[in-house]
Amino acid sequence: MKLLNAAIGTLMIGLFALPAFGDNDGGKHDKGGNNECPVGEVNGMSLDVEFGPGTQELTRCLKKRHQVKMVVQIFQLCANGAPSCTSGYALGNISNILDDYEITHGMTAGRDYEVVAVLHGSGGRMALKNAGIDGGGNPVTGRNPFQGQIEGLMARGVKFYFCQNTTRGFIRGGMLPIGGATGQMIEGVEYTTAGLTSIADFQALGYQYIQP
Repeated sequence: MKLLNAAIGTLMIGLFALPAFGDNDGGKHDKGGNNECPVGEVNGMSLDVEFGPGTQELTRCLKKRHQVKMVVQIFQLCANGAPSCTSGYALGNISNILDDYEITHGMTAGRDYEVVAVLHGSGGRMALKNAGIDGGGNPVTGRNPFQGQIEGLMARGVKFYFCQNTTRGFIRGGMLPIGGATGQMIEGVEYTTAGLTSIADFQALGYQYIQP
């Protein structure tokens, strides 16, 4: 009995002596780390230099750094409205989100965070190639001046989903050919059956809803 008690005691000591791995691991493990921010400097300057003395102490940083999931609703094409339309709706916001996660907080896409965007309404045009053919088979260009930005965000891990109800509307309106809409989409963009129900579904799966 004494030998058994001694063995149990040795085992318990060994268990308590094992290193504890929490979230605050400095980025040494695959799940990432909760380093104090800023981990990196967005504009190459410390916060105190960029904004003024004392800024670092006044800055709130992210507390959740792992398994962060976000769904962005994009229902407009232009951020600054027609007829200028020189800025894509929400695209700058998404870029800033990625910079904050990756540069300021040292997070990694796919490991620490996921960002998806649902395109519907006039925002559905962002799913299309800038140049292609319309519903009558005629060559068109200029329908999505933000194709390059979309592709750049996709290269950084953002996933874009095109509402099929919006797609049907584009076909009825002559913007897209019946039976050929998929071929007019930017490579890598995926469909969702309905934009709004997919947003609710993403939320049910733990994604936080963002509408810029």
